[in-house]
Amino acid sequence: MKHNLSQIDSKINKKSIFINKDNLSYNYKLIQRHVRKSKVISVIKGDGYGHGLLECCKILKTSNCNDFYVARLDDALRLRENHKNINIYLLSGIIKKNDVKEIESKKIIPIINSPEQLDIIETSSKKLNYVLHIDTGMNRLGFQIKNLEENINNIDFKRIKFVMSHFSSADDLNKNECNNQLKNLLQFKRIFNKPLSIANSAGIFLNRKYHLDFVRPGKSLYGINPFNKKNYKLKQVMSIYAPILQVTDLKKSQTIGYSQTFKTNKKIKIATIDFGYSDGYLRSGSNRGKVFIDGIPCNVLGRVSMDLITIDVSKVPMKKLYLGKPVEIIGINQSYEKIAYDTETNEHEILISLGRNLSRVYF
Repeated sequence: MKHNLSQIDSKINKKSIFINKDNLSYNYKLIQRHVRKSKVISVIKGDGYGHGLLECCKILKTSNCNDFYVARLDDALRLRENHKNINIYLLSGIIKKNDVKEIESKKIIPIINSPEQLDIIETSSKKLNYVLHIDTGMNRLGFQIKNLEENINNIDFKRIKFVMSHFSSADDLNKNECNNQLKNLLQFKRIFNKPLSIANSAGIFLNRKYHLDFVRPGKSLYGINPFNKKNYKLKQVMSIYAPILQVTDLKKSQTIGYSQTFKTNKKIKIATIDFGYSDGYLRSGSNRGKVFIDGIPCNVLGRVSMDLITIDVSKVPMKKLYLGKPVEIIGINQSYEKIAYDTETNEHEILISLGRNLSRVYF
């Protein structure tokens, strides 16, 4: 993921997220080719996994994507306000009867997850189409199979656009569990005679038989390979840079940061950068994480602070250590997977957390 360095240097007094529009488009097209005739519903919940809800929608529309998946009604309404001719699927479904009229008028397609939601939609609207969500093993959202059988006579089949479920263990390469969930979902094909969907990003790349009629990629859109140590030629979309605020020489036996969690065992040079846990860099990266200056790795030293991180720049040439020098938090040298490992979390949390206070630059 290459950037125009002069563009980055022009932001030396301002930490920024850089979003590569071409890479997002490329990932969508790669996924669509991979699933062949199955239709892709792009998951842009969580503010587009931290990449920007509205901009991601705009970019994906230019790649001929017309179907989008969000978690909450506020996001669905914001999306509709800015994009009139797209299909918007609402994961949380209908929570209040008072929302039905607005959902219907804005042509939002709710996911119906429970008997209570089914009752709301069947008693409050005769026109609103929806997606029926069946829980085949995730035990999070969706009709339990027993409850669905009990409510089958209350369902207007004509209003169902498709029937969906969600894998619990595709990320773990657990094909046995995925096959069980698929089997549970397929039994409803003959009952409803509707299109089916079960595959998330991991399911998409785990086995073609999981593609069915619709797939719902999330993290793979943004360049996260679903399985560690496997490469599906996805391209990382986000990079983050933060400026150097100060460079200091330390002697042996000096400590760094709160609680003195790091003590030098020799003379070193350190830099303090304008980034911290208020920007979403987890404190678990203290004394574990790594950043890069022009490709040179620099270890995080001491406790990560609210707005500051201290790094070891002993191996960086002095000409690169100036006030405002951009330091790579995520980018060509630092993948989502690497920083997630260093901070003891997963890539999803990294994408959602990092850059909360940062301006986005789309290029």
